[in-house]
Amino acid sequence: MRMQDIKGILTQADLGQAEVETRTVYTTREVLELGIPHKNAPPEPKICEFCGVTLYHEGIVLSGFVCLWNNNPRRCKCKNAVDYWTRYDTEEKQKRHDEKLAEKRRAMNERIQRLVGKSGIKKRFITRTFDNFKVNPTNQAAFKIAKDYVVNFAEYGASGKGIYFEGTFGTGKTHLAVAIAIELLKQEIPVICKTSIDIFADIKRSYDSGTNYGEYQILDIYKKADLLIIDDLGKEQVTDWSMPLLYSILNDRYEEMRPTIITTNYNEEMLIKRLTPRNGDSRNAEAIISRFQECNNVVTMAWADYRGGSEI
Repeated sequence: MRMQDIKGILTQADLGQAEVETRTVYTTREVLELGIPHKNAPPEPKICEFCGVTLYHEGIVLSGFVCLWNNNPRRCKCKNAVDYWTRYDTEEKQKRHDEKLAEKRRAMNERIQRLVGKSGIKKRFITRTFDNFKVNPTNQAAFKIAKDYVVNFAEYGASGKGIYFEGTFGTGKTHLAVAIAIELLKQEIPVICKTSIDIFADIKRSYDSGTNYGEYQILDIYKKADLLIIDDLGKEQVTDWSMPLLYSILNDRYEEMRPTIITTNYNEEMLIKRLTPRNGDSRNAEAIISRFQECNNVVTMAWADYRGGSEI
């Protein structure tokens, strides 16, 4: 037990703050040698498994009386012991970090479920996995990038790096984006995968009088989900109402280094036009495209529609 943990226990035991600040630490050996009163017998010393030195426990002495024994003895300072405890502390720190991250993700998934549905993946696309993606020499590079993104999502997520899938209809952009979402959802990572049309619909529903949440709550989950996938960006030309909302979501994610994946059938010039309100200012649209191309992996999938239909 670390001393800061002991301080927490003492505080929880309603010992006065002055007493906590003036506490004195003695080893069990010192307590016995000095005859310091104690109600409970001191723990038996341990032997370092590496060098054989005797390791004594510590006791907290307040007002001349031992009020608390540390359950763990002092750590040995021999090299092997130091190496062991360094590894141990690192592993424990990582474990606590993972537990906190898992709890944070559980809470976010619950919010997503409550406000906009589990993930946003439509029934038609829920079976679009890496296993049934038809890999060929033309799309092989894009497939590898998508797979690598899942494998190394911790690294990509920490750096805020996403993927910008651009290209023609029916080349597999949505399939790869959904496959990424499905794999990450299996790991209980909060992912939202929707079209901009569906995002705007979610925001509009928050205006209904019967809802118990508002626009802020909807925008907040889109801004804070571990991964946001916007499929078919540019399909619906934005308005003076919708563009500021889209910009707010994407700009906030950019500034907070939260990854976003985009799929679009439009080239840069056409997408800027689609994201600019009629007779409006194109600067927000230009900023969005510029930032995506700056910090995301741009994957161009422009070849013949191998399905002979609409985008998968």
